[in-house]
Amino acid sequence: MAQRTRRPLIGVTAGTRTMMSGAWSGHDAVCVNEQYVRALREAGARPVILAVQDEWSDEEIAELDGLVLTGGTDLDPAAWGADALATDMIPDPERDAFETALYRAARRNDVPVLGICRGLQIIVVAEGGALHRHLPVDLPAHPATGLEPTAVEAEVEAASDLALALGTRAEVTAFHHQGVRAVRGDLRIVARHASGLPLAVEAETGSSVLGVQWHPEIDGECGAALFESLLTAIHHREVSAPVGSLV
Repeated sequence: MAQRTRRPLIGVTAGTRTMMSGAWSGHDAVCVNEQYVRALREAGARPVILAVQDEWSDEEIAELDGLVLTGGTDLDPAAWGADALATDMIPDPERDAFETALYRAARRNDVPVLGICRGLQIIVVAEGGALHRHLPVDLPAHPATGLEPTAVEAEVEAASDLALALGTRAEVTAFHHQGVRAVRGDLRIVARHASGLPLAVEAETGSSVLGVQWHPEIDGECGAALFESLLTAIHHREVSAPVGSLV
């Protein structure tokens, strides 16, 4: 395999926001928190912003070395046949569908995935799992309410890739009012809060998948370790690729 001469290309999903001032006030803009971009650059990657659009083909997704599914609004409950709740944020079904398709394409093509907050929830639902819709009611022992960033302690399973990056306990910054209720498919829970809420999942087999219910992009050294772990997964993918592979 040829030696890498470029930084890993990491797709970073973006949402849309209506601009509130200036000449383009009232128009939608592609929007992603700059802290995701900064964290990936500091880890040694080249972020590629992915706006909501038509589905990427397998050939196109294989051009990426990794994928980050970012935070954002609640998932549309209509996707799994549920009714809206008064506590739901305004959904973005087009973004839901785009990111779900990206995730599934990444899995088919062995592209490592890191899901952050909403990104974790995309992964869980794409694999057939279920969500708590409003933690202050569903699991009041959990301190996060979605009103402001909250420090929570994650208890990490020792036999996990996450533990290699963080150890078995880590204080992280959560900002969410929904969360994982059950996982299905190829996922397993690898971190929880003392309230019992799952805080992280990994894929058991196939491509590298890590989803976390917190925001590593604002967590300093602890957060940097997760972005570095994504690059480690990319490196492992490369060294295990068959001779002659274009990876």
